[in-house]
Amino acid sequence: MGKLKYDCTDCVGYCCSIYDRVDVWKKDIKRLGKHFGLTPDEAKEKFTRIVDGHRALKRKSDLIFEETCIFLNQTTRLCSIYDARPDTCREWPVHSGNRCVYYDILKFERKQQDDPTFVPVVEIKVLVDADEED
Repeated sequence: MGKLKYDCTDCVGYCCSIYDRVDVWKKDIKRLGKHFGLTPDEAKEKFTRIVDGHRALKRKSDLIFEETCIFLNQTTRLCSIYDARPDTCREWPVHSGNRCVYYDILKFERKQQDDPTFVPVVEIKVLVDADEED
């Protein structure tokens, strides 16, 4: 992999906040349990929920966005369980090459606003096709 063109330490945690769920699988739950000294069943109960038929990390109220992943540190805006994070998070943003589109938006808007602290609020919404509701 080439040089990364983003810096998570200079971001507000978009990837942790703008999606309604962070999917997890059995191995993720097992990793969380090990990290916290819990059984997989205890970790599943404590840290996950079902969203649209998928097992996902629970969410909490956020200072910038409406909600965020329960493991996003509100002060540093970094993952509080980085070494135990789910595979979904480990893969980000590899599918985007060496770039993070949210970091690009953040840097672009800060330059446009001439404000190094500006935070554009981004939201991802899934629109249901009217034909699918029938």
